[in-house]
Amino acid sequence: MKCPGQDSRYWGPEAVFEATCPGCGNRIEFFKDESSRRCRKCGHKVLNPKMDFGCAAYCRFADQCMGDLPPELLAKRSDLLKDRVAAEVKKALGLDFKRIGKTLKIVEYAEELLRAEGADSASVILAAYLSAVPEGPENEKSAEGSSSGNIESAGAILARAGAPAGLSAEVQGILKSLKTGRVEQSAASMCVHDAIRLAEIQEGLSDQSAGMTEVVESLLTQSGRAIASGLFLEKLSGDQPAADA
Repeated sequence: MKCPGQDSRYWGPEAVFEATCPGCGNRIEFFKDESSRRCRKCGHKVLNPKMDFGCAAYCRFADQCMGDLPPELLAKRSDLLKDRVAAEVKKALGLDFKRIGKTLKIVEYAEELLRAEGADSASVILAAYLSAVPEGPENEKSAEGSSSGNIESAGAILARAGAPAGLSAEVQGILKSLKTGRVEQSAASMCVHDAIRLAEIQEGLSDQSAGMTEVVESLLTQSGRAIASGLFLEKLSGDQPAADA
């Protein structure tokens, strides 16, 4: 069954139209289902100005349906996928607000690290969210005794969110390496590892007065070590007695 919007049986006279190439001004003929065409005169890739990419932003079959998707649409699809996974993780954690708060802090650090380290945004952020969801039976109790909701595997959450198979495998690989303690030497894996450690460092900073060098060196990225050093310096500065006026 075809998407009605792409089925030519439902097309009218407006289904074929012309647009102007922004590169050279040449007229380009478009069919309504074409996401883009190359100008025959100058070779510029021109996006279909009348195409509604709304459904493609969330449809898992958009690649097959629409072919070569524009970069701005791919970014939007990634954002929507992250939103769906975030909602699933929050649902899984239930009323465990402490764990939810820590998860948001992990994601915050992950976003900061991936920009500095040039890691893939989608795999890092998804793995950061899913690192908070442990494997376990339904309605498993958290350390605080509250129900953490319906605990499921990362694979099940990713499948329900509509993650592509390749991305799902990459995210699960990152999570597996974190669980085994043998972190892959990839920018994405190291960013997620350091994001989790930074959240733990910040959480326990008030009780951590020694071993700063050892803790900082346990991080795998240069950016992570810099952030950790800043956290310790901020704490040391706050611990100093105020100077007499």
